[in-house]
Amino acid sequence: MDKKYLDKIANFYTEEDFDYILLYYGLKIFERQRKGNIFLELGCSLGISTFFLLDYASKLDVVEGSEVNIKRAKARIGNTNKVKFYHSLWQDFTYPHHKYSDIIWFRGIEHVPDPKEVLKKIKGSLIPEGRLHITFPNALSLHRRLGTLMGIIKTPWSFSERDVALGHFKIYDRFQLFSLLKDSGYKIINWEGIILKPFPNSKMMELYKENPKLIDALFKIGKELPDYCAEIYICAIPKEEEK
Repeated sequence: MDKKYLDKIANFYTEEDFDYILLYYGLKIFERQRKGNIFLELGCSLGISTFFLLDYASKLDVVEGSEVNIKRAKARIGNTNKVKFYHSLWQDFTYPHHKYSDIIWFRGIEHVPDPKEVLKKIKGSLIPEGRLHITFPNALSLHRRLGTLMGIIKTPWSFSERDVALGHFKIYDRFQLFSLLKDSGYKIINWEGIILKPFPNSKMMELYKENPKLIDALFKIGKELPDYCAEIYICAIPKEEEK
């Protein structure tokens, strides 16, 4: 995947997409799981997450492959000396050694053909006891299970039309991500589900606009049924930094 293709994908997203409601809840989990205040964000999209992270960061580096997204994020956050943007593919970037307290990789791991390469590269840029925070679309989510039973997709791990449009390389379940992280040298210290989502994004956004409390309730119920949630959040640390 090259930078021009990432620019094309960037134009798919708008703030009316339910993914940004999911992002908000993922960031609220990060808020209580973060280690410190020196962050690396892998991918900024519209800059919503970057803007949120500014409240907690003393320094924030952003590595983003789409110039379109960087321009959007800069416009959103305004002038600040806290943030530095790098226009690069994640697998091509040279990461600094032992700099970051937290690395935020939200809804990105499914966009790279070899995530293990990126996971190993970023591991050395965490300070001792630093934390990696990942979210990803859950293959075993309720709406993908329903889609399979309805014949919309062949299996929960199959690509939907939306997955193809967004350039996803793989649809992961929690067990696959756990295995990938362990093979890449990480220890998982926490994981949670993000929102029980029975319907497609368009319908979920309608429900959110009608009554935001419903989505909050689905988030709370999702804590009891994490493997059925729309997304999974994972917090991990490098194995050699276990204490």
